[in-house]
Amino acid sequence: MGFFNLGKKDRYGNQARIEHRRKHLRVSRTGGVSLRAQAKAAGMNVTANSKHGLRVSGRVAKGTQMAMQNGRFVLRGRYGSGPTKLNMSKSGFTVSSRNELGTFNWIKPNRSSAKVFGVQMRGRKAANAQMAFMFLSLVAVAASVAFRLMVFLLVWAWRLLVMGWQLLMLIPYGWEQLKRIITSWRIQRMRNQLPGDLFDTLGSWDATRLVAALALATHGWGRGQLLSRARDELQTQLTSQDAELLILATKNQLAQVEKALDSVNACVDDKKQPLAQLAIVAELGALFRRSHHQIPPAELLLQLDELLVRLGPKTRFQEQMLAVLADAFGLRLVESGATALEGA
Repeated sequence: MGFFNLGKKDRYGNQARIEHRRKHLRVSRTGGVSLRAQAKAAGMNVTANSKHGLRVSGRVAKGTQMAMQNGRFVLRGRYGSGPTKLNMSKSGFTVSSRNELGTFNWIKPNRSSAKVFGVQMRGRKAANAQMAFMFLSLVAVAASVAFRLMVFLLVWAWRLLVMGWQLLMLIPYGWEQLKRIITSWRIQRMRNQLPGDLFDTLGSWDATRLVAALALATHGWGRGQLLSRARDELQTQLTSQDAELLILATKNQLAQVEKALDSVNACVDDKKQPLAQLAIVAELGALFRRSHHQIPPAELLLQLDELLVRLGPKTRFQEQMLAVLADAFGLRLVESGATALEGA
C-alpha cells in the first residue's frame, strides 16, 4: 500500500497525496503515467517530460523563476515567509494562503488547490472545498472563542458572587464597627464638655479605686440604679465571693468613689447622662491601662463581666459599657473556637 503513499502523512498529519513518484517515473490520478529526466547545464535546469515536453528554467532572483516550456515563456514568483504569500505570473499578481487542506487563492479562486483524503483537486472544486473548509474552521474558532468567553464570564461571575456574599456577611460586623466608631466620637465630644476638675480627681486615683469605680459604674449606671443601692448590692456580693477583683474593690473604696461618680449626673441634663457615664467608664479604663497594674486589662474585663452576671442578667447598656471599656483597654473580641480577647 506504500507504493501510492497510502498511510503516509504530510506535515499537517493528513494523508499524503496519493501518487507514485520515483526519480524518473511518476504515476498519479490526474497526471497519469509520465517519465521525466533532469539535467543542469550552463546554470540552467533542463527537464524532459514525456507528458509536458521540454522545459528550460533558471532562477532570476530569490523566489523568482523564468522558464521556456515547449516554446512558451513562463514567469513565476512566490514571495513571503508565512502561510500567506504574494504570487507573480505573466498575468499579474495574486495572493494565496496555505492551510491544512491546500492553498486558496484570494484573487483568483480557480487557481486554488485542495487535497481531500490524499486526492488532489484544483480549480472550481478546490475553491469550493477551500471555502467550505475555511467556513467550518471559522465556525470552530468562533465556537471555541465563545466557549472560552462563556467560561471566563462564569468564572468571574462566580468570583463576584463569592465576593458579594463575603461582603454581605461582613455587613453586621462593619455596622457594629461603625457604631463603635460613632460612639467613640460622641464620647470624646462629651468628655470635652465635662468639668476638668472631675478628670483631675479620677487621675489621682490608684488602681484599687479605679477598679472599684468601674465595678460601681457598670453595675449601678448600667442597670439605671442609684449608686447607693448598687454599692450595697456590691458590698453583699463582695462579702460572699472570693476573687482578685473582689479583693481590690473593698467596702471603703466603693464609698469613696461613689461621691465622685454621683457628681457626673449633676454636670449634664438627663438626656446626656448615658453618654456622660460612658465617657467616665472610658476614662477610668484608659487610666487603669496606663497604671500598669499587675492585673492585665483583659483579665479585669472578664472579671467585671462575671461580676455583672452574678448580680443579675446584663442589660444592653451594660454590654455597651463593657464594649467601651474594651476599646479603652485596646482590646477586641476574636473568634477562635470560643470567644476570646485580644490586644488591638
